[in-house]
Amino acid sequence: MSAPLKSQIPRIRSALRFYKVSSYITGVFLLLLMITWGIRRLPFLGFDLWLGGPNGFITFEDYGVEGEGLPEVGINLTVLILIVHGWLYVVYLLADFRIWTLMRWPVTRFLLIALGGIVPFLSFYTEAKYAKLAEQELQELEK
Repeated sequence: MSAPLKSQIPRIRSALRFYKVSSYITGVFLLLLMITWGIRRLPFLGFDLWLGGPNGFITFEDYGVEGEGLPEVGINLTVLILIVHGWLYVVYLLADFRIWTLMRWPVTRFLLIALGGIVPFLSFYTEAKYAKLAEQELQELEK
């Protein structure tokens, strides 16, 4: 494992900020995704979160059999959260790749950080651990 280049420190700090922000946002949306999909898939619930439908501003609408009976007006927030998390995960992977390449870390670290976007709560752990590690390595490099 080789050390990052001293000339890359400003870029690394920028990449680190980008990684921290994307990690938290992706982690929050993953938790929202788990909650809304749980509400849909649990046998005794079976609802989608709906915005601006016929029954109110924000309501739970009966999902039925494969979505039959959902309102034809409004926005299905369950699906919207799923789509937004998917795109945020792409941004998270970009942030992971950027910090990984600049820090010259092993590929296993890249893969572990990448799992943070699909395993609930892991993004918060990996952000705390690897952001701290990156800061320590940068301090050593600046000496």
